[in-house]
Amino acid sequence: MVCLEEQSAAYKQVLVFGATGNIGGAAARALLKRGWRVRAVTRNPSSVKAQALATLGAELCQADMEDPASLEAAFGGIKRAFSVQNWTTSGVAGEIRQGKLVADAARRAGVEHLVYGSAGTGEPDSGVPHFDSKLEVEAYMRALGLPTTVIRPGPFMELMADKQFFPPAGIWGTGTRIMGWDTPSPWIAVDDIGVAIANIFAAPAKWVGKEVELIGDVKSLAECRQAFVERAGKQPFRLPLPLWLFRRMAGEEMIVMWQWLVDYVAAQGSAAMWQTVETTRELSPGLLDVESWLDRTRTAA
Repeated sequence: MVCLEEQSAAYKQVLVFGATGNIGGAAARALLKRGWRVRAVTRNPSSVKAQALATLGAELCQADMEDPASLEAAFGGIKRAFSVQNWTTSGVAGEIRQGKLVADAARRAGVEHLVYGSAGTGEPDSGVPHFDSKLEVEAYMRALGLPTTVIRPGPFMELMADKQFFPPAGIWGTGTRIMGWDTPSPWIAVDDIGVAIANIFAAPAKWVGKEVELIGDVKSLAECRQAFVERAGKQPFRLPLPLWLFRRMAGEEMIVMWQWLVDYVAAQGSAAMWQTVETTRELSPGLLDVESWLDRTRTAA
C-alpha cells in the first residue's frame, strides 16, 4: 500500500506517526472527530488497529521510520505532523535514529507545524535513558529550524488497568515497591493527550515553539486503589514481584523511571503538579480525573 496523493490544501491534514499505538492512536481519533483529514502511518495496514482507524475515516499510509524513502512518500502534500517513537520496541538508539529521520523528512517536506511526543520534564541528564533520548531528538528538530510543539505527558492512567502494560509495567505490583502507596503521582488518560494534540494543531500560532506538560490528575497509588475498589468492587490485580525478577522481565529502565518519578514529586510538590492540571485543562476541557476515567473504562468494558 502506498500513500494517496492529496489533491487539496493541506491545512486540515495531519500526518500521524504511531497511529496504532497509544498516543498516536488517541491523536488520530481526536483529530478525525474534529474534522481533520488524518494520514495514519503504520507498518501493517491490515492490522486490527489500523483497520479500525480506516473505519473512522483515516487514510492508511504504509511507511517505516527507518526508511527515508517511505517517509518522504508519507509526508507528500502534508504540512502538519505528529511524531512519536516507541523506545520499548526500537531501543533508545533506535528511537533517536527514527526521531531524527522523521525530522529530516519533515524539513524536506516544508512542514509548518510538527508536534513531538516527548516525556519527562525537559531537564537534561535525568538518568532515565528514554527521557534523555527525546531531548536529543528535540535539539535536532530545533537545529533544523522546524516549527515544533513539544508535549510531555505524565504517566498514563491506563497503566492501572490496561492488559498491554501487565506485567512489564507492573504498576500495582512492582511500582508500589518503588513509589510506595502514599506518594502523590501525576496521571493522564491517553485520550486526553489526543484531545490536547488536536487542539494544539488547531491553534499553531499559540503553540509553535512551546513545551507543554500534560497532567490530568494527581493521586497516590493508595487513592487510585480506593477509587478502583469503589468502582469495581474488588482490588486491582496485583503481582508483587521481587525487584530482581521484575528487572529480569522488564529491564532496569522501568525501575529507574519510577525512582525518578519519586524524586520528581519530592522536588516539584503537589501544588505545582495541580497547576499543570489546570493548564492541561485549557487543551483538554473535558479532562478526566482518575475516578471519571475509571467510570468510563468500566462503561466501555
